[in-house]
Amino acid sequence: MKNLAIALLLTIAASVSAAAQDVTRYEGRIEAKETAVVSTQFDGVIAEVLFVGGERVEAGQPLILLDPFDAEIALAAARAQRDAAQVQLTGAEQEADRAAQLTTRGVASAARRDATETNRAAAAAQLAAAEAVLRQAERDMERTVIRAPVAGHISRPTVAVGAFVEAEAGSPLAAIVSLDPVLVAYAVPYAARLDTLRQAGANTVSELHNQITLTIELPGGAAYAETTRPSFASAEVDPTTGAVTVWAEVANPDTLLRPGMAVTVRSALGETPQ
Repeated sequence: MKNLAIALLLTIAASVSAAAQDVTRYEGRIEAKETAVVSTQFDGVIAEVLFVGGERVEAGQPLILLDPFDAEIALAAARAQRDAAQVQLTGAEQEADRAAQLTTRGVASAARRDATETNRAAAAAQLAAAEAVLRQAERDMERTVIRAPVAGHISRPTVAVGAFVEAEAGSPLAAIVSLDPVLVAYAVPYAARLDTLRQAGANTVSELHNQITLTIELPGGAAYAETTRPSFASAEVDPTTGAVTVWAEVANPDTLLRPGMAVTVRSALGETPQ
């Protein structure tokens, strides 16, 4: 009799728990949260490729080296132009200072003083222009090293040593995908979304998302260790399916989840993420 009573209590508890959680399953797919294209901002010939593909790279890590010969020549010329402009300005300043002193003593005319001041201003402008050219040349020199724009796992290179690449063409040299965290996307019928809003007593979608816990089932049925909550949803209802797409951010420290992977999303109302 005692065993029967215990079994009855367990059955009632399980029924209450299942009703409170209101578990629903959806077909989902893993997406990359961030994808970046590796491209060049400087025309040149590829001298070295520093990655194979599939490995993790860090933001700012050198990936491709361009032949720096043309950039080095332009940089040397820009430095020489800047130095020459600096010499011109120094001479113009000295001449202007002398003319100002002679004018004060009445030895030189005001017209002479004004002419030297004009020369000084012109020399200063030439120096500013030369410094701008030098900064551009230094920037171009830096761009002969193509670096990773973000951290993540990189694809195989689309170019090889000896290939000529152009900044204007904008052709991708590789792609970097961030795998931690990732997004899981799944479609929820809008009618079911409204019904869940009523069940949760929520006034907004944000309030509803804070009451939903998502568990991901991997291909084969195994549960993924990390749980999460919905992050955001599409602004429009798909007119064909009558559903909205929901995305959730999922921690992926071991990179087990990969973009394109089909998963099952278990949505439970009232559970706490782990």
